[in-house]
Amino acid sequence: MERFSGSERFSGPDALMFNMETPTTPMHTLKVAILDTRRRGRPVTLGELVDVLPDYLGMFPRATQRVQCAPGRKARPFWVADEDFDVADHLDEISLPAPGGRAQLDAALSELAVHQLDRSRALWALTLVHGLAGGRQAVVVRVHHAVADGLAALNTLMAATSEEGGVVEVAPVRRPHTLPSRADLTRSARRESRSLLAAIPRVMSTFARAARIASDTDAAEHIPRPLTVRRTSFNTPSGGERVCASGGIPLADVQRIAVALGTTVNGALHGIIAGAMRSELADRGDDLTHRSVTVFGVCRDLASTRTRGNEIATAAAYMRTDIADPVERITATAESCAAAVGRRKKVGFEMTDRMSTYTGRLAPTFRNLAAHRAPRIMNTITTANMAGPRQTRWVGGVEVIDWISFALAIAPADVNLTTYSYAGTLSMGLIATPESMPDPHRFLRRVAESLDEVHAALSDRGLLGGDLVRGDR
Repeated sequence: MERFSGSERFSGPDALMFNMETPTTPMHTLKVAILDTRRRGRPVTLGELVDVLPDYLGMFPRATQRVQCAPGRKARPFWVADEDFDVADHLDEISLPAPGGRAQLDAALSELAVHQLDRSRALWALTLVHGLAGGRQAVVVRVHHAVADGLAALNTLMAATSEEGGVVEVAPVRRPHTLPSRADLTRSARRESRSLLAAIPRVMSTFARAARIASDTDAAEHIPRPLTVRRTSFNTPSGGERVCASGGIPLADVQRIAVALGTTVNGALHGIIAGAMRSELADRGDDLTHRSVTVFGVCRDLASTRTRGNEIATAAAYMRTDIADPVERITATAESCAAAVGRRKKVGFEMTDRMSTYTGRLAPTFRNLAAHRAPRIMNTITTANMAGPRQTRWVGGVEVIDWISFALAIAPADVNLTTYSYAGTLSMGLIATPESMPDPHRFLRRVAESLDEVHAALSDRGLLGGDLVRGDR
């Protein structure tokens, strides 16, 4: 890929995320850090952030880059250094009403979830939130998914914070000496277009190879076929509003269940979520004889320290909401998750990268046309599960006591539950449309209840002893 000083062409996956946005489909995620400033002795101020942040933005190249299109080539724009960048343009502050609890914070997040980013500037914004209970504060970063996927966002958190008593090294922004002209970008795009045309036979070969691998897998019966999922009330036609709910369950409890059943934390967690989905669907009168399906991302390289870009490919797994027994439900769901991840890794990531490079605008157009019309869809719910730090992170004398991520609610699967492990808690961020999830807080309570149900069932069968860890759920 050709680059000029201070510029870079969008990758295919980044372009896909960029082009998916519409007035009713925000494509920015929310990253929420809950701050405890007691050791510091005073709250963080917006003025401090304006003064301090520029000294560290050099760690995150996209933070000072804007989007620029070459004429006639809008499908894959360029990242170009923003010569007019001013950090103050990206910062604001709000105060929560009393009592400043989860409900008030989540209501504020619901508003920020639909407040789309200014595409003439770098695609991020930071809101400092005052008024949380106990004198705490929150930092909410809205970042476009074209900028970073879940792993890149986690790496950004790790780079911007330290262990207790540590120091984050200063990394000021380096301004490029020259910037490309529109003519430069057009010539670069034309050259790349010729290369892409020449590469079509190789792309088709890659696609055929991936299809052969997918069809030959021994786990085919555990993996849903594309566009075969029946619609449920989770897939209700909806508009531009979003609702957010945050919560958490103890990581240790899910780990014990995973060990007892010989599966992974990811498999056990998805089985627990499937239990919550079954309860929710039953209350709504949905048909429980059919399997639900989740789509989640599989990272190309979990060891990567990148702080930008999208290097994930999706996998689909059955959420066995059709199974009443909680232990059987977890076992079957975990088996499907493992099969889906295994197939994705076997197929690889090259096809996803290549196809999205060629279809950066086609796929979003198809989604817009079919989201509320297609009789069969890809999935019932979208999930994510990432392993985060075992201990809380710090910024000087400020402790980050919780870190919550909210992803995207994209029709027709407008319910998205993102989970990160953080300091012993599986921290959950649920974002949905109100049509698909009228009471998101109730759904998170159902997740906790599903955990209790599985623990009780395993204890009754002598497979698990001891009490659950009672955390703040």
